[in-house]
Amino acid sequence: MTCISNLILTTSIHDGAWMNSDYGSVDILNDYLYKHYQGSRFSSVNRHSGGRKSMSCDVFIAAIDYLNVDEFVALFYQVSWDKPEEAQLMIKTQGQVTFTLYQAKI
Repeated sequence: MTCISNLILTTSIHDGAWMNSDYGSVDILNDYLYKHYQGSRFSSVNRHSGGRKSMSCDVFIAAIDYLNVDEFVALFYQVSWDKPEEAQLMIKTQGQVTFTLYQAKI
C-alpha cells in the first residue's frame, strides 16, 4: 500500500540559481528528497506549458510516497528564496480532495 503526496512548487524564474546549480534554491528541497525518498527530485515542467508564451515563473512537480509533510514544509520555510513572495508550495496527500497551499515566509 502507498500514501502518495502530490507536490507542486512555483518560484521566480531561476530563483537562487548560479553557474553550478540546476535550479538554485530548489536544489535544497531536491537534496532533501533525494536523501530521504529513494533518489526522488522535483521535475521542471515549464517546457510543457500550453499557449504561445513562456511561463513567467518556474513550475516543478513531484509525487512522493510517505512524505513527512510537516518536515518538508518546515524545510520549505527555511529556504532563503530570492523572491519569497513568488515561492509557493502546494501539497495534496492521499485522501485530500484539494491541495494545501504554503507561501514562503517574507
